[in-house]
Amino acid sequence: MRHLFGRRLASQNMGFLVAVTLAAAQLAAAWEREPLSVYHERRARVVSETGDGVVVLFGYNDEDVAASVTTFHQNENFYYLTGWNEPTAMMLLVPRVAKGRDQPVEMEKEILFIPPHDYRQEKWTGPKLGAEDADAPERTGFRAVKSTSLFHSELLEALKSFPKIYTELTPQPESGEDAFQAEMVSKLRKLAPLAQLADLRPHLTRMRTVKSPSEIALIRKGADASVEAHLAAMKAVRPGVWEYQIAALMKYEYERRGCEWPSYPPIVGSGFYSTVLHYDADTQQMQDGDVVVMDVAGSYSGYASDITRTLPASGHFTPRQREIYEIVLGAQNAALTAIKPGVMIGGRGKLASLQQIAFEYINTHGKDLHGKPLGQYFIHGLGHSVGLNVHDPAEYDQPLQAGMVITDEPGIYIPEEKLGVRIEDMVLVTQDGAELLTRRLPRTVEEVEKAMSQKQ
Repeated sequence: MRHLFGRRLASQNMGFLVAVTLAAAQLAAAWEREPLSVYHERRARVVSETGDGVVVLFGYNDEDVAASVTTFHQNENFYYLTGWNEPTAMMLLVPRVAKGRDQPVEMEKEILFIPPHDYRQEKWTGPKLGAEDADAPERTGFRAVKSTSLFHSELLEALKSFPKIYTELTPQPESGEDAFQAEMVSKLRKLAPLAQLADLRPHLTRMRTVKSPSEIALIRKGADASVEAHLAAMKAVRPGVWEYQIAALMKYEYERRGCEWPSYPPIVGSGFYSTVLHYDADTQQMQDGDVVVMDVAGSYSGYASDITRTLPASGHFTPRQREIYEIVLGAQNAALTAIKPGVMIGGRGKLASLQQIAFEYINTHGKDLHGKPLGQYFIHGLGHSVGLNVHDPAEYDQPLQAGMVITDEPGIYIPEEKLGVRIEDMVLVTQDGAELLTRRLPRTVEEVEKAMSQKQ
């Protein structure tokens, strides 16, 4: 619980300063970052791609993420370029004035602006890195780290040579940052009313689509922790258990393995609610004869996972449940076999797209209770990019590239039968095909039933 600083605190002493330094070093190890050189290389690439203007991004403040009730986490694009996960920060990148048209654009300045120390506040919130700390450049990977109070003057100086500002002019979809993004644009217009504003988001979307090796390493850790959560759930699901109990168990399992928060609200839907795609109330009690869709995963060092399994509450699929399950599994395997660089994810009607492959499989296998094909019950896309966001930005009108991490998640949802099945796995696109990152998690009927037989 956060408290107002309404009481008089004791004067700071050297002992507290030493404790702050030691604690800061310990905190730095609690959150895994990529090598600082990776963030620097991204910043240099952004400058080389924009070139005719400065780059400005703002990080979130505590209030932008309701930090009084949840763990603080950073604006995704800001974090992608900085690796900085503390509130109230700003970034300014300035290109070097080119000597000729054919000369590559290089970065002249990279400045991270962070608040100076407030030792009184740090008694409550814990130690922070201050702009005045001598080791701030080394610990952040920025050539210069300055107080947030100097941002305006540094921006105006840079605009003398480059009167254009690249920043986020549009909010990232599903991020909840609409108000924040609009406020930051308004702030820039007031600070630099004569500057031309240009959208940085398209550049960052292209960059974020293909993951670096260090990003993939973090994604693997989140996926592995989330797989363990699903394995634990398979042992715990049975008639009489409440959906929220399974959601809580899974959260415990992935968080105790290092995940900081859920990648999205956990979806545990039994019976009819197995057919509701984004059902996250998790309030129903599982009944004998239900199937249970569990779309649950955690984020590790900011990198999301996305995994779904469908279980029979009783531990064994009925013949009809098995039929539908194996059709979904067949569609998933058909798409998985086709994943490689150059292939399109969606949509329907596009020759040889993953979406079309999965749809055609579902539509040509099995019928509903009225004898009609099942394609009408596959009502969502086959997959999406995963990264700092569970629905990471990507150019979905472009073919897959090696280094992309996507989901493969066909589903059939038949409300009339209270029967929904989704099987979702995370896939790394490789140079010559695909790697199933979540391959340890049972997928076949036999594997699922065997895992469920090992009750806790």
